[in-house]
Amino acid sequence: MGLDWFMTVWPWVGLGAAIVLLIVLFATDWLQADKAISRWRDLTWIAWLAAVAYMLHNVEEYGLDFTGTTLAFPGLMAGLLGSMPGWMFFLCVNLSLVWVMGPAAALLSGRYPAMAFGMIGVQAINSLTHVPGAVVLGTVKGGFVTAIVLFVPLVVWAFLGLTGGGSDGLRRSTLWGFVGIGLLYHLALFATVPLYLNGILDGTGMGLLMLVAGGVTFAAWLWLAKRADVRRVEASFGAVGTVVA
Repeated sequence: MGLDWFMTVWPWVGLGAAIVLLIVLFATDWLQADKAISRWRDLTWIAWLAAVAYMLHNVEEYGLDFTGTTLAFPGLMAGLLGSMPGWMFFLCVNLSLVWVMGPAAALLSGRYPAMAFGMIGVQAINSLTHVPGAVVLGTVKGGFVTAIVLFVPLVVWAFLGLTGGGSDGLRRSTLWGFVGIGLLYHLALFATVPLYLNGILDGTGMGLLMLVAGGVTFAAWLWLAKRADVRRVEASFGAVGTVVA
């Protein structure tokens, strides 16, 4: 049986967690860092929403998509590559990113608000992979719908509503930095494909490589968020100094 049974279970466990988090997010203010402002401008609340969005995306990719296909994304990958990597690859990528990195970023966003952009940066690039893929393959299987309905609005809101003028000192360039990190994460993901096709790595090896990439990605998120926090504090002191002067 191996991991076959777990592949049929874990997306639905994530769905259960997502439903609970959605209730908490929209029915309470427990996950807001600043309860005096709209939840849509609270970066900790946004960070949790981004984590939930990826859990729902996983359901479409690995549970049941909108065409009624199960395990749609592995099926698409098998069709593109001619064979499918072992389940360990998919589990290492998604459990580390969605179940560990996303919630951890949300927890840290109370101290470093820009951590909210970690998952959003990954989602920005992920959306760009799903849209051209749907056009080329002529199918909306394997994550396309949630990428468009959930990821794209979050990314757009981050650029238009959460950065730039009047956004508590968070620069749009900071968000672009997180998008760049998301791009590098995806490049690492894509780099495992030729290693698999040439017999250098199996699914387990690909998964272990992506665990390393995930760790590096999270460290890069934290580094960038700390830099953004320093700039935000400096900007606040500068504004106070201007008023006093």
